[in-house]
Amino acid sequence: MRRIGRPNYNKFKDEDLIDLYLNKGDEAALNQLLSRYLDKVYYCALGLLKNHMDAEDAAMKILAGIGEKLRKYEVEKFSGWLMTIVRNDCVALLKKRMKDRVEELSGKNDPGFMEFPLFDALHSKDDELEQLLKAVDELKDEQNRCIVARYFLGLTYKKIADEEGFSVKQVKSHIQNGKRNLRLQLTK
Repeated sequence: MRRIGRPNYNKFKDEDLIDLYLNKGDEAALNQLLSRYLDKVYYCALGLLKNHMDAEDAAMKILAGIGEKLRKYEVEKFSGWLMTIVRNDCVALLKKRMKDRVEELSGKNDPGFMEFPLFDALHSKDDELEQLLKAVDELKDEQNRCIVARYFLGLTYKKIADEEGFSVKQVKSHIQNGKRNLRLQLTK
């Protein structure tokens, strides 16, 4: 006699789990999908945020909102799409923290504090980081994903190729073209 119950989700592809979730409301399929990527999301967030507690919080927040985002967006390659969300959320958090920190430092009433040379350097670095992040965001999608994976996450060309579905040669090309485009944008 055959046992009727939940299917073995371990054997399902990501796309199949997404279909089950979207078309049948199968929360267990979504949970299986998210469990596959929990460590990857955490370590990606850790690479950007450099703090275990912040990375855990960011990973949980991101994964908690994935179901809703899956309903909004059409996803072709889940892994790459998810890593883009992680990168964008973590970079937004870093920008907000940096802005808050600069505002906190700017709010000091001590005039001598404002004349402190390191304050100008901090403000200058904030502007440079903001320009760099804006320029990276303006790159073509493939260049953006490869540049972020290589220089923000520290992934190898091979790892990027595996995760993004490019050949190693394409990854090198996207990075080279992205660096050239960044240089052009930042020297305008």
